[in-house]
Amino acid sequence: MITRSPAALRYNKSLAHEAPARHNPPWLFGVLSLPYGIGNAIIVILVPYLLRKQGVAVDRIAGIVALALTPAVWYFLYSPVVDIRWRRRTWLLLAAAGAALFSGLALLLSATSLSALTVLIFLASAVSGLLSSAIGAVLTTLPPATRGRASGWYQAGNLGGGAIGGGLAIWIADHSTLPALAFCSAAMIGAPALAALLIHEQPSPPNALGPQFRHLFRDLLQVVKSRRTLIGLVFFLSPVGSAAVANLIAGLGPDYRASSNEVLLVTGIAGGLLSALGSLLGGWVCDRVNSMRAYAAAGGLSAVFAACLGFARPTPFVFGAGYSGYAIAAGFAYAVFTALVLDVLGARRVAAGTAYSLLVASGNLPIVYMTWLDGVGYKHRGALGLMGVDALANGAGALALLWFATFARRAWDAEREPQLTAP
Repeated sequence: MITRSPAALRYNKSLAHEAPARHNPPWLFGVLSLPYGIGNAIIVILVPYLLRKQGVAVDRIAGIVALALTPAVWYFLYSPVVDIRWRRRTWLLLAAAGAALFSGLALLLSATSLSALTVLIFLASAVSGLLSSAIGAVLTTLPPATRGRASGWYQAGNLGGGAIGGGLAIWIADHSTLPALAFCSAAMIGAPALAALLIHEQPSPPNALGPQFRHLFRDLLQVVKSRRTLIGLVFFLSPVGSAAVANLIAGLGPDYRASSNEVLLVTGIAGGLLSALGSLLGGWVCDRVNSMRAYAAAGGLSAVFAACLGFARPTPFVFGAGYSGYAIAAGFAYAVFTALVLDVLGARRVAAGTAYSLLVASGNLPIVYMTWLDGVGYKHRGALGLMGVDALANGAGALALLWFATFARRAWDAEREPQLTAP
């Protein structure tokens, strides 16, 4: 039997008399996700662009990027730190500072050592995982009626802001020195994190570490045993909606005879705004439509535009128009993914950050393996091979998930959503 300290009992008593819960506005998550999105953009947009200019082969770039993204698969192992002691906004600020530092150092050394670059962007990716954990913990406290919109705003900042930040970083790289690029990139990651000061959080109960870990483990065990989690993992581990083309698109400009300015526009400003539009659209849809079916639809959209990029004549127009559509599909897919994660978790208090990270980590695995597989496709058949692999994986996966969703809905509805409670 788990007992509570007198301080914890007084804390729970105070919760019973407090005013109705105050929730963070959905738009705030669009700002909070900017450090994560821009930090990721440095890895998947700026680094491939710089390395391609230095003559590094695309398959080698794909390997470096895929390795740097691997912490996104296992960061749930250290994400419990955001569920103990300090508030989530404190962890968010610390993680943003660490990601900014490692990213800046990686860019400083990019021209002299590929090994140092790889290690530093790996560390930046590992630290930024705590950004996702902290924001996800706050997201789980939202009422069901606003989860879709909040997911849309969150991914609008992640994808849209990240793409715009990556495009701006490319412009700085073409018009400034490497130290200036490193400083500006670090500032773009760190500055938006100050919005964490606006987060409304209830204070953590004054338990010792031992009881906190016991409560966390008990809550996490409920997540692992849930039928909703098992159903969700079928979607999260599939290649559907992984949007892996976005991780390599900045290095494909020469294959479509696109200039640096065209690459900047398509992968930066235009791509960012369209990704944000797709995210907001996906969030709006998930407040009105079954999120499992919306997930399958996201894969179908991605497959259509990847096929257009692969089988159409490789021209700058195809590069711009095809990736614009793919960016909308990517934003839609990421918003639907976040909404489905929140539907799986329901309202949680104790292990919110850890449970969110665990599910998001499973969804990051397809991004890693699809980035690698797309790179293999490019190695054998160029842009056609890359886009063909991506289109096939998303299209076939979407059909399989649509079929699965039909039979999984009954088991999903049979399990009651967990409610937010104090530890």
